[in-house]
Amino acid sequence: MSNTGQPPVSSIPDNAAATGNTSAAVLSDSALATRTASSPTASSSMESSSKDPQASYSYVDPWKPDSVLEGYQQATVHLGEDAEGEIVATFVRKDPSKLTLQERWRRWHFSVRGHRLAIMYVHGWNDYFYRRHASEYWESLGIPFYAVDLRKFGRSYRPYQTPGYIEDLHEYRLEFNALRDQIVKEQGKDVRILMIAHSQGGLSASLWVNAEHPHHVEALALNSPWLELQGNRMFRLLSTPVVQMYRLRGGKTVMPMRDPGFYARCIKRSTGGEWDYLDHPLNPGVEFLTRAGWMQAIYNGQDEIAKNLDIQIPVLVCTSDKSMMLQSTWDEGMREADSVLDITAIRQAALHLGDVVALATIRGGLHDLSMSKPDARRKYFRIVTMWASMMAWRRVIPTKWVDEALAKL
Repeated sequence: MSNTGQPPVSSIPDNAAATGNTSAAVLSDSALATRTASSPTASSSMESSSKDPQASYSYVDPWKPDSVLEGYQQATVHLGEDAEGEIVATFVRKDPSKLTLQERWRRWHFSVRGHRLAIMYVHGWNDYFYRRHASEYWESLGIPFYAVDLRKFGRSYRPYQTPGYIEDLHEYRLEFNALRDQIVKEQGKDVRILMIAHSQGGLSASLWVNAEHPHHVEALALNSPWLELQGNRMFRLLSTPVVQMYRLRGGKTVMPMRDPGFYARCIKRSTGGEWDYLDHPLNPGVEFLTRAGWMQAIYNGQDEIAKNLDIQIPVLVCTSDKSMMLQSTWDEGMREADSVLDITAIRQAALHLGDVVALATIRGGLHDLSMSKPDARRKYFRIVTMWASMMAWRRVIPTKWVDEALAKL
């Protein structure tokens, strides 16, 4: 099954930095038992944790060449263990030595005005970070872009693991806190971070921002976030007993849900899309199946949102203008629609995130708006850029820079 960033359609939507040799170590009290106190890494982690109440149990390996994107780097963050064994996540960034002179100058331009800017990106279900065009857009504006492959996805998947499986979305706080800390370590204590999250990542990110009130994260931009099940809250409530019935047989029990592959067809160049990212899957043969424990975790997260979150930072929610989902046959109109999630349900649920929530409609947008046809994706990137310049960074990003970057998308 190819990595598409798509949940099963029938149930879901979906300046040390310059050297590339930085590492970090932080530790929380809840994870002390999983590493010995005599470890040098654990020792330095405890010191960090005593200063920062949001520090998570994690230590980050030095950056090394990325295994997926040429000119990029990856760093493994160690998160401890679960019942299946060691769990890790993976950070991805552009190799600082590969930055153009213009990109370096634009970074400096923002830093001399008092604040560096940065992006923190989170992918969706059955997904990982491969969207070079998104990173290159932000880097061309002088805004460092960092992504994370969450535990059991993409670069972070290990053969002994159940792909993508988790039973509590709040557990992602470990990799979120660790990536935030890595960005602050490299970009400085005055950095202002915009968090961008897609699909399931948007749901998890919303829960994290609400629960943790993470320092340095100034705003949250959600790209087709999976805030509610297809239809409405009532459909989720009515289907909950079905999920619980399957879960009685074990959290990893596979539920009978099928992905017809329509979304992947919209994306792949070989089937009429614009992208060749999926032609060489990172973990060929690995199937991301709908399992009862994971589905219950999604339901629990959506239920939290339905009962109202209190996110204290500005939130932008972007969706397509129409959904074409739960269809059994292919329709060419899917190339300009969200074929995974119910955009009406998303927009209604978005009003439960906090007091300052903006909604944006991208006409002709795909489920991942950043991979839509040119006009739609350029509109998406322009809206996020202009909104973030006011609400997250409070810095003017010259229109000429934005126009030049959009022309390359």
